[in-house]
Amino acid sequence: MSFRRWRIAESDKTLSRRVAQRFGIEGFAAHLLTSRGFCSDEMISDMLGLHDDTAEFIDPFEIIDMEKAVDRIRRAIDSEEKIAVYGDYDVDGVTATALLYSYLESVGANAVYYIPDREGEGYGLNCGAVDALHEMNIDLIVTVDNGISAVNEVAHANSLGIDVVITDHHQEGDALPDAVAVVDPHRKDCVCRFREYAGVGVAFKLVCALEGDSFTVIENFGDLVALGTVADVVSLTGENRRLVRIGLQYLQESCRPGLSTLIELAGFSGRQIFASSVAFIIAPRLNAAGRLGKASHAVQLLITEDDEEATALAGELTAKNRERQAIEQIIDREVSEMLEKDRSVLYDRVIVIAGEKWNGGVIGIFASRICERYGKPCFIISYDGDKAKGSGRSIEGFSLYDAISACSEQLTGFGGHTLAAGINLRTENIDAFRQAINEYARERYPVMPSPELLIDCQLPPSAVNLQLYEASQLLEPFGADNPTPMIAVMGLKLTDIYGAGGGKHQRLTLERGGTVLTAMKFVTCDEDFPFRVGDVVDIAVTLDKSTYRGKDSLTLVVRDIRLSETHFDEINGDKLLFEKMMRGESLTEQERMELRPTRSVLGTVYRAACQGYSGESEVLGCRMKRVGVRYGALLTSLQILSEGGLVDFADDGTIICVEATERGAESGKISPEKTPTAMRVGYINN
Repeated sequence: MSFRRWRIAESDKTLSRRVAQRFGIEGFAAHLLTSRGFCSDEMISDMLGLHDDTAEFIDPFEIIDMEKAVDRIRRAIDSEEKIAVYGDYDVDGVTATALLYSYLESVGANAVYYIPDREGEGYGLNCGAVDALHEMNIDLIVTVDNGISAVNEVAHANSLGIDVVITDHHQEGDALPDAVAVVDPHRKDCVCRFREYAGVGVAFKLVCALEGDSFTVIENFGDLVALGTVADVVSLTGENRRLVRIGLQYLQESCRPGLSTLIELAGFSGRQIFASSVAFIIAPRLNAAGRLGKASHAVQLLITEDDEEATALAGELTAKNRERQAIEQIIDREVSEMLEKDRSVLYDRVIVIAGEKWNGGVIGIFASRICERYGKPCFIISYDGDKAKGSGRSIEGFSLYDAISACSEQLTGFGGHTLAAGINLRTENIDAFRQAINEYARERYPVMPSPELLIDCQLPPSAVNLQLYEASQLLEPFGADNPTPMIAVMGLKLTDIYGAGGGKHQRLTLERGGTVLTAMKFVTCDEDFPFRVGDVVDIAVTLDKSTYRGKDSLTLVVRDIRLSETHFDEINGDKLLFEKMMRGESLTEQERMELRPTRSVLGTVYRAACQGYSGESEVLGCRMKRVGVRYGALLTSLQILSEGGLVDFADDGTIICVEATERGAESGKISPEKTPTAMRVGYINN
């Protein structure tokens, strides 16, 4: 995971105490609410679920064009016209398709559903699909989770005599499609009270309008609404929160054979299902259908009433998910091999990595992983012949959409938003795109944004207990705009490190002021854990509860750990300066001096390399500063020693592995000034 600035939420203790007293809740829960901006009685009641769930939902007709959509669909039902529900291949689109199709079928409509192929057709309505639906004698297309930008495709449908009703939740473009109705709460001329629905949320509101009774619809389809809403990472505030809270209850004991079987295969049968369970366990299995197979199989899983078919489809999706994980591992290995040969891509402001015939359904997942790992905007591109497609992810403060818009000359197509985007381009233009987007970043961002870890509060170890976890659960479900609470505990002495899970995880014992805490650092092997017994560290943790033999206990899950002496701005500044040097950009004399190691520093770094090191480079930087070596000089020294063949210096951006080579051990005098890096920063002084 990338080196991140810790940002602790501001606290208004007076307001928190007032909220705690007003609503009879623990102070920690009150702090979470107020520090996240939920300050009014209405907002707090909504977040705590104090509103009666039998109260009316927001009127679906508040969404613009809803009445037009309902009138046209009802006319199609009454006239027995053939209706096609046109969805999308992700979980949001699949659940929205299943919801609307199931409802139409239940009221006797002549309906079919259509999910475009991710690889062959791509996202959204396309003219080829419209032609295919025309051949099926479709009279009306109703889109879910797509269509707001389908101006040409709707015009084509109109030319064939097919009416189109759009339901979507994405931002509109320069023009709206000429459809019978365009139901999208994000339309600029829509004045509805709540806009942040997922695609399945808009489909839910459409069915509520058709049925005239929201409660019947939520009873029948609440599980689908919760599933799609959580999976699409839309804001879990407002009505979305209520939809997910109710829907999770129905999902717990879903009456859909396919969904209940999938949940059982995921190991969640009989266990409480949280929003996090949906996001990380259930949704990826549904998504696997669209990534590696046919997304229509996921729809069929959700609508089937046949137990045998449900078992077969759930097994298929589970197998596809395992296949997806295997493909990710293959791509990960290939990327690691690329970086071993050429680390220069990691020094770019925007990371662009391309591979031949990488699975198009997986590159988005991998882009997210690379972005998280290195703390930089990233594009993963797959090319096949002369065509290439890429998926990008970003960090807060760097708009991918603005960046690719500025590089549009290198692309044949693009779309997305601030933090995620997709591109199409010719293979021959991949290098030109990498150069163009990095040039844009250089001109627009003199200092690139750095990733942040948002922490709700800092607490003394004595305040970290099971009651804290119980208080936090008042804010479930957690998700976008209401994340799982994160707390920081500073100045803890690490008294024990125990490898768990065959050395794949670390169980830590920490102490301060007589209070002892136990925490888990998952997915960190023994050799890559850079901390030692006796270190004084700060930890950022989330809270969980485990139960053993009927007894509950608190589990602290470490999300980040650092030496207490860490100074983010100094280390991050040195890192950015080192990367600037490695990109070959011109340096001022002051900048060269900050990076330039003395011969004495080189010797100190070499002796440290002889002892070996594996772990976060920032941790090594803190240790070396104790002996007078700044982080920038450390990185420069390692690069010089590596170029001289004296040190093996493998750096994937987050984990650095350093050891002296045999040549280094046998060599006599070092002549570092002859290496390329030494020549960049100037002569190495004695």
